[in-house]
Amino acid sequence: MEKMYNVEDILRNNGLRATAQRLLICGEILDAGHIDIDNLYARLKKKIVSLSLATVYKNIHALMEAGIVSELGVEGKKTLYELKLQPHIHHICEKCGKIEDLHVETDELRDKIASLTGREIAGCKITVYGKCPDCK
Repeated sequence: MEKMYNVEDILRNNGLRATAQRLLICGEILDAGHIDIDNLYARLKKKIVSLSLATVYKNIHALMEAGIVSELGVEGKKTLYELKLQPHIHHICEKCGKIEDLHVETDELRDKIASLTGREIAGCKITVYGKCPDCK
């Protein structure tokens, strides 16, 4: 069962005003899961005809600075954006390219890395590769 998120609360809890543009941007990212800026802009442009690409970039950067949105770099693809809702690992299918979020707690792994290396680990981004259930 998919968890419901209130985008307006997410924005306000992270110190940002819930403007119409930010609500739409976050809503589109939430719907897509992972989306590049061009596809995000195309989807938003259908809803707000006067919207500029500069406004989308400006809001994406504000959302990233507030810790609401993060970038996902995938080799050979444009940078993708996603909402940072809960810790997860990315699985990228080597056959079809599908990106899925695997909701696996990463605290134990971070603690293990810290213990093995003697470093302070604040967070982690993990991407695993293989085949999705459809391509297996």
